[in-house]
Amino acid sequence: MRRRRVVVTGAGVVCSLGSTAGELWDGLVAKRSGIAPVTRFDPSRFRSRLAGEVDDSAVELPPGPFRFEFKRMSAFVRYALSAADQAVADSGLAVRAHDDAGTPRADLPPGGAVFLGVAMGGLPSIEAGVLRQENQGVRRTSPFLIPSLIPNMAASAIALQHGITDEQMTIAGACASGSQAVGEAMRAIRSGARTWALAGGAEAVTTPITYSGFQAMTALSRHDDPAGTPRPFDRRRDGMVVGEAAAVFLLEDRAHAEARGARWYGELTGYATNSGCDDITGISTPHVVRVMADALADAAVATDAVDCVYAQASGMVRGDAAELAAVTELVSGARRQPVVTSIKGHTGYTFGANGPMNLAAALMALRHQTVSPTLKYEQTDPAFADVDIPVDARRTELRHCLINAFGFGGINASLVVSRD
Repeated sequence: MRRRRVVVTGAGVVCSLGSTAGELWDGLVAKRSGIAPVTRFDPSRFRSRLAGEVDDSAVELPPGPFRFEFKRMSAFVRYALSAADQAVADSGLAVRAHDDAGTPRADLPPGGAVFLGVAMGGLPSIEAGVLRQENQGVRRTSPFLIPSLIPNMAASAIALQHGITDEQMTIAGACASGSQAVGEAMRAIRSGARTWALAGGAEAVTTPITYSGFQAMTALSRHDDPAGTPRPFDRRRDGMVVGEAAAVFLLEDRAHAEARGARWYGELTGYATNSGCDDITGISTPHVVRVMADALADAAVATDAVDCVYAQASGMVRGDAAELAAVTELVSGARRQPVVTSIKGHTGYTFGANGPMNLAAALMALRHQTVSPTLKYEQTDPAFADVDIPVDARRTELRHCLINAFGFGGINASLVVSRD
């Protein structure tokens, strides 16, 4: 059976650097940090008091039959819906029309689907709902509580907003969720089961229980200066900073995109996911080597041909080291070494949106033939002195980017995106 080719014809992003893919890219190459003091609650009792928060005033919800409900949903739902609307508009796939009441709408063709990755979903709604019930009584519980917290509501909102009546899938694979969602959407289009799909990830869990839990694990950076943390790969890295984001893409059968004269950011050529870890929260170098190698094999791309790795690299001491060790082992016999970069110093750690955010950066890198810098990387870890980690935006020829995302429980996922 012929394997269809899959291209990205639309991209939408909501993050601490801005509310479009272009604003994300501009922030990355300008070495701008989206990290700032937490505003969603009083963080004074926590060791970590920083976050990569989204500017909610810049996130617009379009008209639609469920706008009243969606405005009252958890932030991850609103961010995912905004990013998906951007991706649809960017792709040019929808036909503009009006409903009977004169409200503008965008009609997508049949044959599509929604695949979305979410790690913790409506955790802030759960926390707020419990506190409200305990402090004010059960009669004060919001009727929007349950719809706000269930992880599938982001994918459901996208499907309802755009009239998508075929497949809708939510993947909860911890911090690999978004990459798995993109990969599974790619497989569906490759097989011919779907002509197009909206796929990506969303997360917004800047809430006290998140900080309490990760602080107990000693996973959060203790630095108070936003200019100095998180520090992916840096010798002085001491943990991650919580970030909020959504990144959603319109994936399309290349032949279908060509027939309608569409342009695209790049082609998704490889995907792999596996399971394996040394401990429940750690990253296992051998399993990461295998998932990257399998993704490259799926793409029919040799290790010599990898130009750039958009790494998971959160600023965690052990996690960053394990990933760099895996990349070093993967390319040990290659004739050329890839550039390895991370966007977490700009955006913070966005959990289920990690992989899609990396994909958005990689797609823009391919478009601009520029690798974005690793912000706040200043002091080389002696163990990885030979790894090429850029501290400034670098113009270079790019054809193939490898994208990593790993989650608790040993869930590993890699994507390969390529330029024609």
